[in-house]
Amino acid sequence: MALRLNLRQIEAFRSVYQTGSMTVGGELMGVSQPAISRLIRDLEAEIGFPLFERTRGGLTPTADAAEFYREVQRSFHGLDRLGHVARELQQRRVGDLRIASTVAMSFYLLPRVIGRFRQDWPDVKLALHSCPSPEVLECVGTQQYDVGVAVTPSDAPGVTAIDLPALDTVCVLAEDHPLAAKSVIRPRDLDGEPLLIISEYSITQRQILQSLEDVGIRQNIIMEATNSAPICDLISQKAGLSILEPVTARAFAGRGIVIRPYEPAIPLKMKFVHAANRPLSDRGRAFCALVQEEMETFRAKKL
Repeated sequence: MALRLNLRQIEAFRSVYQTGSMTVGGELMGVSQPAISRLIRDLEAEIGFPLFERTRGGLTPTADAAEFYREVQRSFHGLDRLGHVARELQQRRVGDLRIASTVAMSFYLLPRVIGRFRQDWPDVKLALHSCPSPEVLECVGTQQYDVGVAVTPSDAPGVTAIDLPALDTVCVLAEDHPLAAKSVIRPRDLDGEPLLIISEYSITQRQILQSLEDVGIRQNIIMEATNSAPICDLISQKAGLSILEPVTARAFAGRGIVIRPYEPAIPLKMKFVHAANRPLSDRGRAFCALVQEEMETFRAKKL
């Protein structure tokens, strides 16, 4: 028949064995002398042999108690190890996570990621810095920030890059623009059209301009801006049209603009980056996984 020992009884035995006193042992456990005496009596009744002999000098452990104590100590060493592991795991779930990201991602996609992250890592303090992709790489490469989200080649110096789901750029135009009747916008459709473009010199920007040059159309660039939000706002005011990343475009959808696929497709190759000479922390990996999931969900949604 299995014995029904409980941890409180074992703790009482350990304390009394180490101190040689019911009173002192009780003080170590934060209980009264009668309470610890009762725990010892219950333990002795359960195991079927005495643990201490009462003498004028106090308590003397029995031979059986000495052998029992050795096993108890081994068990408590195991508990101490479990406590150490638990503390290590707890420490991994606290601290800071500093994030640098492109403006579009930090405004319109990362807030959802951060909300989900906070549910699982409530004790991690977050910082979010919005800036162009080249600055993201500099911030992360110099370890001013722990992780980043940016458009960057896989071999960017100073950082380790993790692929994120690619998002295709889109054509953004006023809802009553004649081209809005088309299901797909192609470079030839933009001949002479007033264009608003992102001024950041990037791989994606070069690909967009190259797609227009390849068909030899007249490029009528009327304005440049450092991010997509003011461009979308201006398009809603019928200032022109643009080829943009889809994150900001979708955030403005229904606010005087429409979105159409652009062909040939120009993928926005986002990367999750961290310093090349610094391993990604557990909280960094968890954040990366959530960014990947959120972007995959975003990509799966229809325009």
